[in-house]
Amino acid sequence: MSEWPYDLLEIDDDADERTIKRAYARLLKLTRPDEDPAGFQRLNEAYQAALSYQRDTTVQLADEDVLVGTTSLLPILETDHSDGRATHVTPPGGTAEPSSPAAARVDEARLRDDLMTRATHELPSLLRQHLAQHPDLYSLEVKRRIGSDVFEQIAYEDKPVSPGNLAVLGEFFGFTPPEWLEQRARVMRAVESEDTDAFDEERPLTIRQLKRPFRWPLALLLACIPGFSIRAARLAQRLTADYGGDVPGLDTREQAFFQRLADPFYPGLWRWATVLLTALAATLLIAGLCRLTDVDPDRATRVTGMTFFAVAGGLCIWHVMRALWALRERPGTMHTPWVALMPVWLALAGLLLAFLLPGVPALAFALVLPAALLHFRVFFDALRFGIGASWLARALPASDVLSPWLTALAGAAIGVTACDWLYARRHRVSLATAMGNRWTTIASFVAFISMGVLGVVQWLR
Repeated sequence: MSEWPYDLLEIDDDADERTIKRAYARLLKLTRPDEDPAGFQRLNEAYQAALSYQRDTTVQLADEDVLVGTTSLLPILETDHSDGRATHVTPPGGTAEPSSPAAARVDEARLRDDLMTRATHELPSLLRQHLAQHPDLYSLEVKRRIGSDVFEQIAYEDKPVSPGNLAVLGEFFGFTPPEWLEQRARVMRAVESEDTDAFDEERPLTIRQLKRPFRWPLALLLACIPGFSIRAARLAQRLTADYGGDVPGLDTREQAFFQRLADPFYPGLWRWATVLLTALAATLLIAGLCRLTDVDPDRATRVTGMTFFAVAGGLCIWHVMRALWALRERPGTMHTPWVALMPVWLALAGLLLAFLLPGVPALAFALVLPAALLHFRVFFDALRFGIGASWLARALPASDVLSPWLTALAGAAIGVTACDWLYARRHRVSLATAMGNRWTTIASFVAFISMGVLGVVQWLR
């Protein structure tokens, strides 16, 4: 069985280009690609061939100024049923062509750019309809090349395609997007919608600040909010890790600023600026309350001064404690006693300072307190060590020199740190992993009971 391309399009042999396109559009409504892919393929090939023949005929007539019958130029598409191959046969009275004329060339670069524009701006339903009805994509070879180019652009040129459109493209071109490409789409959606619940950050203020251009007054003010720098740095790290690089839409200077403040070992200018600004804000608040309540001026001055130094000192202790805790998280600290046993050295320095300067107990507490606070997660072990140390201090002859609270804090820091370090060194694990081990628990009970008995004996004497 053989068919002319014009016969397949149901038009006359002398039809012009406009007639060919109208016939093709009419037949497209009768043959669906999902119902008859082979029919669509043949219809598209006939359409391309008819257009090519019509244009070639027009050019030849213009050049030679002679009338050439259209039927003498068009081959017949005949299917050889023996092997399924298509052959070209000339009509009666015509001259055989050596080969079929080339189909109309598709501008693939323009088609790819158009699809990328629609994929980044249109809804998934509109994109699906456009892909199903686009005539240039009926060719399987063109479809394969365009699909490869589209997904390469999405993967390597940071095209912000929504997850819905990504699924439509993958379904149409038969391409399964890799997991990392879907992660990128999820990151872009979170940045655009400012909904970061999937990244463990429920406050939209955090992502909004990361998107703003860097202005140090606002960034410094937000950094004074407790925990904001840590949350912002953590969110930026998670978004960057899932995206695989710098996330479009986030300001790099904002990220660098909050990551620097979240670093527990950062001792730079911005760290001290946040401490002073927070202490100043607390001082102004207390001063305003004193003025509203008609407090004595001398007393108000003392209270505001104490507030400033208390807030600033508390923040310094907090930052020191974070640095010490970060040191404990490092697996290599068990090999360096000077670093691993830092809480012990701070506690001993605080006790020594209490002996040398008994009139200034705040200095001793400033050293002992951060060392003791490192063990708040193993509260009962630290409590037993602390009570045992305070009982021992009461039994010593010079117990009036040391404060029971100072002794308890120092005892908790020394006891827990030393036992954890010995356990970590014995089992070749980090100090963070050694926390709450049996050695420390048993040693705390021994210290609690033995020091209590020693204190009772000394008291009975």
